[in-house]
Amino acid sequence: MYKKGVAALSLQKQYTLGELYSLADQCSHDYPATLARKIELLTEVQVILGRKAAEAVREYKRIYAERKRVYAEAYIAAENLREQRAELAVIKLRNQEADAEADKVRWSNAVESNDQVINSLKYSLKVLLAEYNNPASGAR
Repeated sequence: MYKKGVAALSLQKQYTLGELYSLADQCSHDYPATLARKIELLTEVQVILGRKAAEAVREYKRIYAERKRVYAEAYIAAENLREQRAELAVIKLRNQEADAEADKVRWSNAVESNDQVINSLKYSLKVLLAEYNNPASGAR
């Protein structure tokens, strides 16, 4: 059920992360249908976060490879103090690599955090459905 809903959402319009979060925030936790809709929206967020995390890993690895290449070229070209000259040649790349690694971790954390929110909402939906199906609970 959710996969069809998410696929349909994806085909309708390409939402930004901000738009998806805004739509999800508008969903009430009081009714199963709106809670399920919130889970669908956050699942779509999860897809986008996953892509961003993958892009961040790719960028980090690209900068890492570039740093290693520049280091090797500088090391080979240096006649003396090879390691020191090679390190000086890659200072800017090391800084870029650190920034890329921070982005990689940030997006990875966002994926994990959003996953925890989705799991929590799924549990809330399960409890809410149980309340609605239990006549003794005085369904809402």
